[in-house]
Amino acid sequence: MSDKKIEIMSEFFDNRAETYDYHMIEKLDLNVFYNEIAKYIPVNRPNIEILDLGCGTGLELERVFNIYPDAEVTGVDLSSKMLDKLKEKYKDKVTQLNLVCESYFDIDYGTEIYDMVLSTYSLHHFGRELKLSLYRKIHSSLKTRGVYIEGDYTVKTMEEENSLIAEYEHIRNTNCIADGFYHFDIPFTAKTQTDLLGKAGFGEVDIVKQWDNATVFLCQKK
Repeated sequence: MSDKKIEIMSEFFDNRAETYDYHMIEKLDLNVFYNEIAKYIPVNRPNIEILDLGCGTGLELERVFNIYPDAEVTGVDLSSKMLDKLKEKYKDKVTQLNLVCESYFDIDYGTEIYDMVLSTYSLHHFGRELKLSLYRKIHSSLKTRGVYIEGDYTVKTMEEENSLIAEYEHIRNTNCIADGFYHFDIPFTAKTQTDLLGKAGFGEVDIVKQWDNATVFLCQKK
């Protein structure tokens, strides 16, 4: 088991806000990933309302605004500096953006508000129960025929998934960390993800794209 230290989540991303886009697009070459996400954005939705969870600097929003220039977007992120970068990038969309610097687990998103909910490379930091609670809120917040698109890291086997969860718990216990969100990757298998989304109420969960270490899920509310 590793005894490495872990950083508070908001501080981790605050410290990397200036270089985040370069890291994701240039170093990790994730344009293909974000282009794939854009394929599943529903079309012909007038006055579209979008919720973006863990929006960061808004890498996925470039594609959203290409399809829906007038989209109304609520973006939620723990990092104030990441949200500042988002605001800089989309100065011309300021009246369409509602940015919330808070944990997305603590917010009431209402009922049947959004046409689409997005989450990209964000939820792989959290355990099963937290994810399930959020998925239920996402499902409730969507309008009928609304879609939830999640693109995130995944692992191939339950052994990998359980090992990462155990390592994370070991680090927290070793450092006497009881509460709060800390940066550590605990990606799940695609099956765990689809099972959790099904339990949350999504009757239709499709794996629309899968790479070696990432998966895009498309869920529709009936």
